Amino acid sequence: MVEEGLWVLDPETETPVFLPYSEMEGEAKRVLLRPLGGFIYRANEFVQLELPPVPYYIKDWLPKQGSCVLYAPPKAGKSFLAAQIARCIASGEPFLGFPTTQGTVLMIQSELGAEILQGRLRMTGRDYSNVSVGTTFSLRLDTDSGFAQLWRAMEAIKPDVLILDPLYKMIAGDENESKDMKGITDNLDKIKEAYKCSIWIVHHAGKDITKGGRGSSVLEDWVDSYLEARRISKPGEPLKVRITPKLLRHAELTPEPLIAEMRNFEFQLVDGTPTVKGEVKQFIKSRFELTGEPINRGDILKCGIGSNASVQDALNGLLEEGVIVRVARGEYIWNQEG
Repeated sequence: MVEEGLWVLDPETETPVFLPYSEMEGEAKRVLLRPLGGFIYRANEFVQLELPPVPYYIKDWLPKQGSCVLYAPPKAGKSFLAAQIARCIASGEPFLGFPTTQGTVLMIQSELGAEILQGRLRMTGRDYSNVSVGTTFSLRLDTDSGFAQLWRAMEAIKPDVLILDPLYKMIAGDENESKDMKGITDNLDKIKEAYKCSIWIVHHAGKDITKGGRGSSVLEDWVDSYLEARRISKPGEPLKVRITPKLLRHAELTPEPLIAEMRNFEFQLVDGTPTVKGEVKQFIKSRFELTGEPINRGDILKCGIGSNASVQDALNGLLEEGVIVRVARGEYIWNQEG
């Protein structure tokens, strides 16, 4: 690739010298590398832009400025999963083992009343800082009035992630008609572009779950990730679900589905309750792989992984094993050579 840059005057010699973009400071790049026609860049200049290093809000599942649909039959815990996703992204806490990037979340619920939603959030006993919620039974994404209603909410909150639960309640037209569904995805694209946000959609499965979510295939074609959730527990047992990615546009499909069980009104992986040390290890590894930045001990404690003492014991053990390296007081990195 040809090295792109600018000819500038050397302040000492006052002679022209070629300054590659790769040697410029970030602020200088932002000033000089401007789009053409509003949003177009020359490719050799585009690759020099300093874009955010983390492309996901939920690694592999929810890209930045992307979209994900999770579909499931009734009573499979879809809305509980949505609330848990909102909380995990808002806090930067891993979601079922997947690292997240912290961001503000707006969750719109169109199936549960305000009192029921409030009760569910209270039951978890969790902190929902950076999460905004709203309940409405009248929002229709494929109408001018409904789109304007959503736009007002977006303008007020300006979230990084928008969660819509469930989709079928937000449709005025026929979900089986491609034209009607295309109107919804077009409107959601306008939202994504205007607010630089990601969208998580909760959807109902069709009568034959093997054929995906209800309605037109336009939705499946539009999303970056398409996930199926099935209840696998028997009546009277704790709610247990199997989550299977059916489409991951930007990652490889996992060979095995996730199995999660509801405990204290949130889902946890069922392959044994992880130890504090195991969770701290996974947190540092996943966060360091995403950002390349040192992980602060305070960030670990904010996620509620363990007590002050148990987290410190875990860190000490990981240091002794050479799994992590302390780079400053209370700051650690993953030891890639360990």
